[in-house]
Amino acid sequence: MLFDALYTNGTFYTQDGSRPRVHSVGVHNGRIISLDDELPQSLFRDIHDMGGAAVVPGFNDAHCHLSYVGQALVQVDVRPSACPTMDELLDAVDRTCRNAPAGAWVQGAGYDQNYLGNQHPTAEQLDAVSHGRPVWLMHNSRHMGVANTAAFERAGYPDRRSVPSPEGGAAPVDASGRAVGLLQETARALVMDAIPAPTVEDVATMVGAGSAALLKLGITSITEPGLGAPQHIGHTMSDIAGYQAARDAGLLGVRATVMPYLTTLHGLDSNPGQTGQHDDGPKRLGLDLGIRTGFGDQWLRLGPTKILSDGSLIGRSAFMCCDYHLDAAEGHDNRGLLQFPAEDLRERIIGAHRAGWQVATHAIGDAALDVVMDIFEEAQQLYPRQDVRHRIEHVNVAGDEQIRRMASLNLIPVPQGRFINELGDGATRALGPERVALTYRVKAFLDAGIEVPASTDAPVVSADPLLNIHDLVNRRTASGADFGPAERISVAQAVRAYTVGSAYAAREDHYKGSLSHGMLADFVALSEDLYQVAPDRISDVRPTVTVVGGQLAAGSL
Repeated sequence: MLFDALYTNGTFYTQDGSRPRVHSVGVHNGRIISLDDELPQSLFRDIHDMGGAAVVPGFNDAHCHLSYVGQALVQVDVRPSACPTMDELLDAVDRTCRNAPAGAWVQGAGYDQNYLGNQHPTAEQLDAVSHGRPVWLMHNSRHMGVANTAAFERAGYPDRRSVPSPEGGAAPVDASGRAVGLLQETARALVMDAIPAPTVEDVATMVGAGSAALLKLGITSITEPGLGAPQHIGHTMSDIAGYQAARDAGLLGVRATVMPYLTTLHGLDSNPGQTGQHDDGPKRLGLDLGIRTGFGDQWLRLGPTKILSDGSLIGRSAFMCCDYHLDAAEGHDNRGLLQFPAEDLRERIIGAHRAGWQVATHAIGDAALDVVMDIFEEAQQLYPRQDVRHRIEHVNVAGDEQIRRMASLNLIPVPQGRFINELGDGATRALGPERVALTYRVKAFLDAGIEVPASTDAPVVSADPLLNIHDLVNRRTASGADFGPAERISVAQAVRAYTVGSAYAAREDHYKGSLSHGMLADFVALSEDLYQVAPDRISDVRPTVTVVGGQLAAGSL
């Protein structure tokens, strides 16, 4: 019998401290069985020459909306890179609406008002180019969006009148009382609920399209944060069935850890006399049959349950300790808002913790961070668990004392380095230059002894891992301004975050994240040695070959 494949003549940066570099990796049944010359070439069926390339474990994006990456490929692209001005954005909508079937919804995603003169598109502007179609454009933060008049009418609000502002959201109106088009946070559901829901097959198609795009970037694993609650996040209540359908059809090329949104969980103590769990504390929350974090396999598994505590930094809805700089300068008092009342957050997070879930709570503002840490601390005091690894997604603004507390509570921050470039200028305007030092921090987490993952929040920003690493190392905004240079990290730290750190954050580090015996054979070859190029050239490095489970998934050898 021959083993499957030997990948040789490369410089493999293993991320295993006991053996940091090797030149050959032997693979069988999707796992690494040998390093260097431990087994002779004659024992392998296929020999692949890596041509001297630098190789790292497959990039693992710890917070990536894979299905939305795929969805964006079939919608109007209104990202700043495609539509850098308002006129170009409206032209793109015009072209799509003109060619869309009569009455069909036209959707787009990725616009950023910071690139549009600090203005969101309005309903009236979209009306002028919609050709009678209902239009919905999602902001790049995915915490807000803009609808035209036809969309409001489909949602039951003729002439954009009598549009409510639900708890945890806002629907601004003009002087005449008509909605201007912008819907923030929970108010998005006012229009989004009227958009026909995708089918399971539609979600599978999105997953497949996103998966193919990410493999080309060298990404072999992702965690999708939040599915199954379209009024908050996700496409339909059957999102995970869409993932399963993608896998069944051979479309799921990356390994996916998926987070059900916390509102999809329900009480598990309907018969307290039988469970013995009844008391006055928050009730246990779970999915049907009590399944929880860890259910699944190496290709598709349940990760943490996800919940949002606040909003967006550049959208100025993240919950802050102090007023936003731009709003304060214009005479507006605005510190953002919580998505749920604090007591509701407490009941949900502690209930999930009690039922054995790993919990991932979105907290962007520093005030939201304090609320969330208080809840996690209480959860562990009430119902102690070992090695829980609860996560706080984003942590965009954090002080030194907050980071020390996060480390003491064994919480995992999940930052996005690419935010520095694509969103940094907008964050500076939102917070003011004096608070930038507390924004998009990474080195401070590492210095506190925290194992930090790497992620992008794509399609909020680019999913490209090399661009993300470039920004973690260089920390410059799109305008070229330095952004918290004291938080720069090394290439070695960034690669570890993208591999070991992301596997740790998903509780998968026992089989993923490093190239060593028994680990999954997921790796990516690069056009240049990432560890040797000048820092300002990191973004020039490209993936050339992506291998998943020992098999070629993208590129060519």
